[in-house]
Amino acid sequence: MTGKIYALSDLHGHYDALLAMLKKVNFSDSDRLYILGDCNDRGEKAMEIYHFIQQHQDNIFLLKGNHELMMRDFLIKEDWECPQGRIWQCNGGDKTMKQMDHFLKKECESSKDFQCRRKEFRHWLIDYVNSLPSYIELNVGGQALVLIHAGIDPEKPLSEQDEEICAWIREWFYMSPALKGKTIVFGHTPLCHLNGGGNFNVWFDPYYEDKIGIDGGLGPFDNGQLNCLCLNDMSVTVIKKQDLAGEKEEHSV
Repeated sequence: MTGKIYALSDLHGHYDALLAMLKKVNFSDSDRLYILGDCNDRGEKAMEIYHFIQQHQDNIFLLKGNHELMMRDFLIKEDWECPQGRIWQCNGGDKTMKQMDHFLKKECESSKDFQCRRKEFRHWLIDYVNSLPSYIELNVGGQALVLIHAGIDPEKPLSEQDEEICAWIREWFYMSPALKGKTIVFGHTPLCHLNGGGNFNVWFDPYYEDKIGIDGGLGPFDNGQLNCLCLNDMSVTVIKKQDLAGEKEEHSV
């Protein structure tokens, strides 16, 4: 496969934004796309995103984010009163569960059929999240890259990173030097928190020059955007949230 290699993150249910971006970059079968986690919650079409990724497994790859972990941990017990349920509900989980039920009902002929399909799908989704990598290492044009959702524990080698740290870490990671000789491409932290001033453009670490943040705040912010980074030449393609039509948002942090 000799095409271009792209990375984007934190779609948060914005299936239409994903399709619009693929069209804007002229994505082809020879290209590759890495989605750095958090496909669910907040937007309207999380299940459609997961289904789309499953249909394009040859050249679209998903990493696990903290929202995938919250979803998995809830589905194991499926109890909104347990700690996992309360945490996920505060981050849009109840909306994703309603989307899942609606997505499955479209293919069911009876209530009994729906309950069976729902149970099977829940177990599949748990296994699917477990199968996703926390990070992926690439060499693109001689540049060593690590793709990850949130970041790493800067005091540990890559091989010793914990799943939860990779999905949740923020300040300690991006305020510290990371991996010698490698550049980490990450999502999770909306870039207005790194750039300041409501700026959601891709962040190239000006201090250590070893990190690139790409989360444009598409999920929680009205003025957010979807950033797509081409790893071959580090060019950036942007789709503004305000230019997307037809999706209502849930604003949680």
